[in-house]
Amino acid sequence: MKIFPFRNDIGRNRPKPGEKKKAKPGNHRFRAWLRLYGRTIRRLAIAASAVFLILLLYIPTRSVKGIGLTEGQIAKENIIAPFDFPVMKDQEALEQEQEIEARKILPVVRVSEEQTEALKGAVRDFFYDVESILDTEEEVTEQHRMISELDVPFTETARNVLLDLASETRLRQEVSVFFDEILNSGVLSDAEYFSESGYDRLSVVRDGEEFALALDQFYDLEEIHLIATERGRQVFDENHALLTTFYEVVNHFVAPNMTYDVTATATRRDTRRMSVSPFTELYLKDQKIVGAHERVTKKDMLVLRSLEAKLVEEQIATSPWRRLYPVVGRFLVVVTVITLFATFLRKSRPKIYERDMHLILLAVIGVLGIGFSATLDAFDLSMYLLPIALVGMLASLLFDERVGMGVVGAYLVVIGLLGGLPLPLLFTLSVTGSTAAYGVAGIRNRGSFWKSLSYLAAAYIVSIAAADFLHLTPSMDTLRKIGFGLLSAFASAGITMITLPLFENIFKVTTNITLLELSDLNRPLLKNLSLFAPGTYHHSIMVGNLAEAACEQIGANSLLGRVGGYYHDIGKMSKPEYFVENQIGGENKHDKLSPKLSALILVSHVREGVEMARRARLPKEIIDAIKEHHGTACMAFFYDKAQRSAPGYEVPEGDFRYPGPKPRTRVNGVMMLADVSEAAVRALDEPTPTRIRTRILKVTNAKFEQGQLDDCDLTFRELRLIQESFVPILTSSMHSRIRYPDELKREERQIAVGDLFRKSPRKL
Repeated sequence: MKIFPFRNDIGRNRPKPGEKKKAKPGNHRFRAWLRLYGRTIRRLAIAASAVFLILLLYIPTRSVKGIGLTEGQIAKENIIAPFDFPVMKDQEALEQEQEIEARKILPVVRVSEEQTEALKGAVRDFFYDVESILDTEEEVTEQHRMISELDVPFTETARNVLLDLASETRLRQEVSVFFDEILNSGVLSDAEYFSESGYDRLSVVRDGEEFALALDQFYDLEEIHLIATERGRQVFDENHALLTTFYEVVNHFVAPNMTYDVTATATRRDTRRMSVSPFTELYLKDQKIVGAHERVTKKDMLVLRSLEAKLVEEQIATSPWRRLYPVVGRFLVVVTVITLFATFLRKSRPKIYERDMHLILLAVIGVLGIGFSATLDAFDLSMYLLPIALVGMLASLLFDERVGMGVVGAYLVVIGLLGGLPLPLLFTLSVTGSTAAYGVAGIRNRGSFWKSLSYLAAAYIVSIAAADFLHLTPSMDTLRKIGFGLLSAFASAGITMITLPLFENIFKVTTNITLLELSDLNRPLLKNLSLFAPGTYHHSIMVGNLAEAACEQIGANSLLGRVGGYYHDIGKMSKPEYFVENQIGGENKHDKLSPKLSALILVSHVREGVEMARRARLPKEIIDAIKEHHGTACMAFFYDKAQRSAPGYEVPEGDFRYPGPKPRTRVNGVMMLADVSEAAVRALDEPTPTRIRTRILKVTNAKFEQGQLDDCDLTFRELRLIQESFVPILTSSMHSRIRYPDELKREERQIAVGDLFRKSPRKL
C-alpha cells in the first residue's frame, strides 16, 4: 500500500540493496532535543503569550496612583499640594466646551472661478454649435438630426426654437444673462445641509479673499430650477416654446460653482478645540487639597487626578529611565504570579499541568478577566464591576473549585498590584471570588446555579457593607457600590453560561453541565439502545447507578461515572442478539460460531461504541470509558472453549483479550468493576445477599489480581469502599417476588409483540 499515492518520485532516491540511508547531519539530534524539551518549550510559549497579552491589555491610564483615595472616602490626613500644578477640567465638561467653540467656526465654502468660466464657456460653445448648424442651410430634418448629436436631450419643440434664428438669438441672450447672474451670486449644492446644521452664514473664499456672508445670498441647485421657470415666464411671457427651451437649456448646463471645503473647516474647528484650556484653576504649593476626616468630593477627585498626572510628568522629566520602571515592575509581578500558579498546578493538579489545551484555557480565562478589568479602567468605571465572579465561575466549572480558587488568587494579586486597588475593594473581591469559585463547584441543576448566584449576591452585600461600616462611611455610596457588585454578579453569571459551551467545545473540556445534558435518557443514542438492545440498556443503567454510588464513596466525579455507565456498551447496538442480556428464548447465537469468531464479535462492540460516540461527538472522557471498561481482560469462556475444541494445540491468549487500554482514571476503574459486578450478580441462579456479596468480592478482587487496575489511582481502601457500595444496590435490584399466571401470560404476549415490531437500526 502506498503511503503517498500522489507522488510519482517515490523510490527515486532509495538506497540500493545493502546500502544504508544516510541521515541528515544534526537531524537526529534535533528530534531528540525536541522530544526531551518540546513540552517545556510549549509551556514556556503559553506562559510568555499570557504575560505579553496581560501587559498589553492592562496598561494603566493612571501610571502613578499618588493618593489612593476614591470618591466618597474619608481622608485620614491632610493632603497638601507638593508643588504648583493646574487642575484639569472634567473630561465631559471639556469636550462640551470644545464643541461649543468648534460650532463658532463657520463652514468654509470656496468659489471656483475655473468652474464658473467652464459653465459659461459650455453655454457659449453650445450656442456657437447651434449657429453653425443654422449656417449650413441644410434641410430641416438634417438640422434636427445635427442638433440631436450635440448630446443635449432636447424635445422637438426646443429643437424647432433653436433652428429659428430670431428665437435662437433671443434665447442665447436671456440664457447668458441668467447664467451671469446666478454664477456671480454663487450656486451651492449643500445649502439644505448647512441650513439643517443650524448655520445661516458661511465663510466664503473668493479670489483669495474671505467673507462671512448670509446663506440666503446664494442659490441652491434645486432652487435654480424654480427660478429658471419664473424667469422664463417673465421674459418670454406667453411664448410657451421659448419658455420650454429656456428651461431645458438651463436645466442641462447649470451646476454648482461653490464647493464645501470639508478639510479646511475641520482643521479650523480642531484648532479652535485645541485652543480651549484644559485647566480650571492653579493650585499653589502647600495649598490644602483635602482636609483630614473630610469626605472626598468629585471636585477633589479632579484635583487629585491632576496631581497624579503632574507627578507622572515630573518623574518622566526627571529621568528618562524611570519610564521603564513601571513596565519592569508589571512584568515581574505577572511572571511571578504565573510561576507560582504553574507550581500549584504541577503539585496539586498534574493532569491539568500535563495537557497543553488545559493550560491554554486557563491562560484565556486569566486574559479574559484582565481584558475586562482594563476596559473598566479605560472607561473609568467602578472597580466593583471587576469580573472576579466570572473568573472564579469559569475556572471552577471547567476544572474544579481548587483550580478556581487558584485562578481567583492569581487574578487578585495581578489586578491589585497593577491597578493599585484599595484594601476594602480587595477584601470585597476576595470574598466574592471565593464564593463564586466554591458556589458553582459540582452544580448539577439550575436550582443549584441560582442558589450559588444568591450566595454570590449575599457575599457582595455583606463584604461591601462590612468594609464601609469598618471605616465609618456607610452612605448612599454604599448602596451604589452594592448595586455595581450585584450587576457584576449577574453579568458574570450570564457571560459564564454563554461562554461555557464555547470553551467546552474549543478546548475539549467536559463539565458537569455537559454531563447533565448527556444523562438525559431521551438522547438519541440511549433511546436507540433502549429500543434495539433493551437488555444492554437495563444493564447500562445499573452500571451507571453503581458507578455513581461508588464514585461518591471515594470522592471521584460521580456524575461522570453515571454518564459513562450509560454509554459504555452502546457498541452492542450493532449486533445486540449476540449478547446474552438481549437474547430472548434461550437461544445463543454463539453456539453456532467458532470461539475465535465469537471473541471478535465481543471485541467489536468496543470499537463500534467508540465510533458511535465519535459520530455523536461525545466528550473524550466518555470515549475513554468505552475503550477502557473491559481493559485488556481475557474472555475466559471463549478461551476455555477454544482450548477444549483444539486439544493438544496451544491457543494464543491474545486472540481472546480486549484491546484495552486498561482504566487510566479512578472513574473508569470504578466503571470496570461496576460492569463486571452487575453481570456476575445477574448470572446468579439464587441471588441471596450472601451470594451477591461473595460474587462481588470475587470478581472485583480478580480484576485487581489480573492487574487491570494498575494504571488508575485506586487504593485498597477505595477498592473496599467500592465493593461495599455495590452490595446494597445489587441486593435490592435482585429481590424476588411472586409471579402470577396471568402476569406470565401477559409478559409472553408483550414479548411476542415486541419481537414483531422491533427493527434493526439502520443508522445509529
